[in-house]
Amino acid sequence: MVIGNLFRKKQSFDINREYHWSFRPGLGDIDVYPEVNNGRHLVFCDLARYDIAFKIGLFRYVRKNKYAFVIGGSTIRYRKRLAPFRKATVRSKIVGFDEKFYYFQQTIEQKNEVKSSALLRAGIRFKGGVAPPAEVMKDLGYDLEPFMEPWVLDWSNWDNGERPWPLPMSETKQD
Repeated sequence: MVIGNLFRKKQSFDINREYHWSFRPGLGDIDVYPEVNNGRHLVFCDLARYDIAFKIGLFRYVRKNKYAFVIGGSTIRYRKRLAPFRKATVRSKIVGFDEKFYYFQQTIEQKNEVKSSALLRAGIRFKGGVAPPAEVMKDLGYDLEPFMEPWVLDWSNWDNGERPWPLPMSETKQD
């Protein structure tokens, strides 16, 4: 991915576009059943987001400024088994961004069937804080206003406040 993008011309970013990244799961991606391990679905989603970052110049911007990509939360649903060695595609769409995070819906398909779908909150961190997405995109030449699909806002509100955060073991009663 890195080598392929070294020679690729930067693409223009479209907030409404769905980006596609194709891959073939290999031997190292399967579990004992043999199907692609559930954790690998999230790895493939990571790689698809990196592909977008390379295409639009975001990866170079992050490296130049000594920033880092981070995940602030995720929810994934598995529908069908993802078979190894067969071509699959991750469809990625930005479904919102706020003052801290970009929100991605990412769907993995194989043979025209949806295998899994994830909603992820991703950000860009630097020492001492988070780079606001609107400012980052402005630095890249895109003037975008924060937005959020209603269902994504519901998820974000639930994950940020309505969902109880577990206490550490030291604060819970043990039997």
